[in-house]
Amino acid sequence: MNALLSRLWHSPTFTTWGSLLVRLGGVVLVLPWVLASYSAAEVAVWQLFSSVFTLALIFDFGLAPTFTRMLSFARGGATLAAIQAMPRQMQRQQLRGAPMAASVGSAVAECPADAAADTLACAYALLRWLYPRLGLGVLLVLGVAGSFAIAGPIAATAAPGEAWLAWALVLATTGAGFMGNAYAVALQGMNSIAVLRRWEAAMGLAQIASTLTVLALHGSLLALVASYQVWILLSALRNRMLMRALHPALAAVPAGREPAMLRALWPAAWRSGLGVVMGQGIIQSSGWAYAQIAPVAEVASYLLALRLITMVSQFAQAPFYSKLPHLAELQARGERGQQLALARRGMRAAYWVYVAGAAALAVLAVPLLAMLHSKTAFVPGSVWALMCAAFFVERFGAMHLQLYSLSNHIVWHIANGVTGCLMLGLALLLYPQLGMAAFALAMLLAYAGFYAIYSVAHSRRAFQFNLWSFERGISLPPALALLAALGCARLVVPALKVL
Repeated sequence: MNALLSRLWHSPTFTTWGSLLVRLGGVVLVLPWVLASYSAAEVAVWQLFSSVFTLALIFDFGLAPTFTRMLSFARGGATLAAIQAMPRQMQRQQLRGAPMAASVGSAVAECPADAAADTLACAYALLRWLYPRLGLGVLLVLGVAGSFAIAGPIAATAAPGEAWLAWALVLATTGAGFMGNAYAVALQGMNSIAVLRRWEAAMGLAQIASTLTVLALHGSLLALVASYQVWILLSALRNRMLMRALHPALAAVPAGREPAMLRALWPAAWRSGLGVVMGQGIIQSSGWAYAQIAPVAEVASYLLALRLITMVSQFAQAPFYSKLPHLAELQARGERGQQLALARRGMRAAYWVYVAGAAALAVLAVPLLAMLHSKTAFVPGSVWALMCAAFFVERFGAMHLQLYSLSNHIVWHIANGVTGCLMLGLALLLYPQLGMAAFALAMLLAYAGFYAIYSVAHSRRAFQFNLWSFERGISLPPALALLAALGCARLVVPALKVL
């Protein structure tokens, strides 16, 4: 028993799940109370506030995944020269029909260990130099564009003055949290994921407790926001302390511009960043766009559903995404067989976790909101089904895209850029006829029509696997289970309403 507990305590996947469960607990415990305590306009503002930090992280221009890969490659023994050579090696291997990882291991084997250590130090120095500067830019963009976008919803609240003060607090803590996110990125790159997630869970519980206290005391929207946002600042300080405690030698490296490292990571970073902005940025911004054209009650419903399905998707990422640092180390060492086996296990678990969460909400969301006497209704069942299907396809494409990105050849800007444009165009085209459902249907069509096909084509060619053999036991069973669960939910939910 002690051995099992120790294994779970140090498992990146289970600690990530623990952190996400706490975050989900915040939604389960806090959001229903907010829905029951505040007006629809205040709920819409609260949810828009809650999405700001997510938007800020999206606009880190791909630095987080790029630095994580860089640090992991260096931990696996790769030098800066070997990392820069990976995309060219991959393209040559693809032309010859051989797996890309075969040549990487030999390149790493020729690299002296001290050169890899220098690469690690250079990456961390640049990480600390870039994030504060980029954070100021992100804060400026959110302050101008965000203030314009949120003006309408704030004007609909009972106390606009307090809501604007809350917005100022959100901006300040988001900026500080973004700058401190450099330490979280470094901890992930150093594969210190388990301890990072444990502390995230602990501070998440404290955040929930402080927020529930304000709700119990019937606090204002400003007090609610303050009790929630202060923990973003404290989390940034905590990550800095963790980095110093776990990796003191690396943490002692001073911040520096490091031109050679900047030139090496910039191609991957801007492609990743543009891809994230065009992909997840458009999804998360759809709520802000919808807020400009729809009644506030419908906006609140859509934002609620979007937040819930995003939480399910994030929870499902853990089995695969928590393995990315180790997968990058295996990539640097050329251990392709072990790498693919680990990736398949993570993908399979990710799909089933997603299906379980999406199906549970399909059945329970409406009756639970009714039981809580929520002032905000849930989206129609057809809209939720479309959102569930869209995010499942997105998970399929995203995991294959991440697998291919281990080559350090980044095509996110193409995958997400084309998908984002398709999504936006389809939503505009379909909205006059379908209303709220247009956003969900546009997501599904764009992900299925391009994103998934493009991503899996790249990973299949790079790793030389047969698609049917690879997927038939991984994505097909959970996809069929999701369709069956959503169909059953359409029959079960009306019966629960009657009860």
